[in-house]
Amino acid sequence: MNVLIAGSGSYIASYLIPHLVESGHEVTCLARDKKFFLSQNRFDGIRVLQGDLLRKAFIDPFPEDTDVAFYLAGRLIQTTGFAGLEALSAQNFMQALAQTNCRQLIATCELNSLTKQHVDDILDSGNAAFTNLRLSMLIGEDSIVLRLFDGLTRNKNIIITSAWANAQIQPVYIDDVLAYIDGCLLNEATFNKRLDICGPEVMSFKQMVYDYLSIFRAGKHHILSLPVLNANLAAYLANFLAPLNYPEAKSLLENLKYDSVSRDNRIWDIIPHVCVNFKQSLIFLHDHTGNTVQA
Repeated sequence: MNVLIAGSGSYIASYLIPHLVESGHEVTCLARDKKFFLSQNRFDGIRVLQGDLLRKAFIDPFPEDTDVAFYLAGRLIQTTGFAGLEALSAQNFMQALAQTNCRQLIATCELNSLTKQHVDDILDSGNAAFTNLRLSMLIGEDSIVLRLFDGLTRNKNIIITSAWANAQIQPVYIDDVLAYIDGCLLNEATFNKRLDICGPEVMSFKQMVYDYLSIFRAGKHHILSLPVLNANLAAYLANFLAPLNYPEAKSLLENLKYDSVSRDNRIWDIIPHVCVNFKQSLIFLHDHTGNTVQA
């Protein structure tokens, strides 16, 4: 199968690209800066195209024999100006994709994203069947939330807000996401559908912190919940505590104001797959990275 990936520098793509190659697919990656992408990645057996989606004239032609395309291009903070840039990126992508024989377009967004319908409408306007995957909090090596946990739990007293502590999350392990994506490829049961991908359990963010402590930290820790923390200050706090840049921190902490729980589990029937729970995913990551429990 010939697969095209836009947004090849995204976190999901860092796992999806080698996974698709290992599965025997022909993979073409679209990169805003081809030379930089090749200098930062060592994926074997892929083709890389130059493609800045905000500059139509600087997009290499997509392979005509593309079977499935992924739109993983970064979603921008929702302001009037950035919304226009998001739309332009999607429009330029769809115009280039229209020159291919692509049968399915798969896009991803956050489960609690309520403001991206304008992009989804554009992606759903082409000839390819559109599959929109809404993802809950991703758990994987070097994922944003794991880096946040690492930073927050370096001190014995862990400070979070009440809103974060009580947020209901349905975290999903990156390997389970890849399994569902495998099941979506040219699967007509997933055509023209919006499907949620989540893990098997709903838990509070505070419980997630406790589970992280039980796997990665030794000794006794205390979680202190503050009633209110300004969003900008919270982002700077996360930036200080963990190796996150400011936009990543702000996006993550803004999303913790809302629950990230699926109310549509159709994908479980369409693609039968047993997901690991949050604590199991932490154990896998601990064993894989060889980290020792820290005091």
